[in-house]
Amino acid sequence: MTKKKVNSTNTLNEFYLEERCTLNKVLKIIGKRWVSEVLVLIKQDILRFSNLKECLNGISDNVLSSVLNELVRSKLVEKKIFYQVPLKVEYHITHSGLELTRVMHELCDWGKEHIAYEIRMKPTVIK
Repeated sequence: MTKKKVNSTNTLNEFYLEERCTLNKVLKIIGKRWVSEVLVLIKQDILRFSNLKECLNGISDNVLSSVLNELVRSKLVEKKIFYQVPLKVEYHITHSGLELTRVMHELCDWGKEHIAYEIRMKPTVIK
């Protein structure tokens, strides 16, 4: 995997926009693939890695692990480790995560009201 150039115009613009607008930081977190789905499932008490994976058809172990780590790092989810044999790990939504899911549902409602059904349901074409 290649690293982004730190001094490229695109990277500099990204840093500039993140500094100026908190919304850009929020969208950078929740706009990543699978993040909103994982957060909503944890809110619905699907707490274990294996159960999350069962609910997310097509997600790899590495991607799910990465998403969970990002949510923990962002303090939207907390990770609880039970030191037993076998080791048990659960994920629980934080107060901040609950507030964010409420806002995400409001954004979804806005989209349903203001984005035509045909556009919302149009499949993405992969070239």
